[in-house]
Amino acid sequence: PLHSYTTPRPVSSMDVSDRGLLAAACGAAVHIYKDGMAARAGAPYMTHRLPGREAECLRFCPFEDVLGIGHSKGYSSILVPGAGEANFDAFEANPYQTGKQRREAEVVSLLEKLPPDSIMLDPTMLGKVDRDQRERQKEMAVAKAKRIEDIKANKRAKRKTRGRSKASRRAAKKEGNIVDAKRERRRAQLEEQAKAAEHKAANRKAGGAGAPPKPFDPLDRFAPPAAAVGKHRHRGGD
Repeated sequence: PLHSYTTPRPVSSMDVSDRGLLAAACGAAVHIYKDGMAARAGAPYMTHRLPGREAECLRFCPFEDVLGIGHSKGYSSILVPGAGEANFDAFEANPYQTGKQRREAEVVSLLEKLPPDSIMLDPTMLGKVDRDQRERQKEMAVAKAKRIEDIKANKRAKRKTRGRSKASRRAAKKEGNIVDAKRERRRAQLEEQAKAAEHKAANRKAGGAGAPPKPFDPLDRFAPPAAAVGKHRHRGGD
């Protein structure tokens, strides 16, 4: 070991202050050595006795001249002049910092971990003249239009809701696209019905079979019967 000390009883706990003071708990007494880590001290700097009590744990208060002693009957604290660091660096460890300062310190510590290239300005862009804003706006408009076209091209068809996209509907739609013999017969039947309807309409228009009845006229009672007119025409032809 670098330095050795002789104590009246075995040491149960030790602690070092900010200024290098060494405290050792030796049964019912606490010995404090000044600069005990740098050089061997001939005698203790301070001795604090605890009659009827056994010291179990020692801790120096950071940045303060206070030593806390935990013993068999509770807790005690004593003043140790020169133990704490009086001129502390507030940027490294500030015991009086507020919540806002603590958050700022956390941000600074995180920024220090980042490489300088990722948080500094591009030196090649400094000192340059900005281009015409109209050209820049045109470029932005073209880029926006291209981006919109890409989005529309890659956009998937929206699936319809309310039962329109059910499996049964999709299967029925697929079956509807299949042309079979039954469908062909039905198509031919519909075409024949359409032709018959057209032929019937043409006959009605020409006055043939299927034409609507002639409206009633009171003078028709004086007209000769149709059979007599046909017989007279036949005799005239002879």
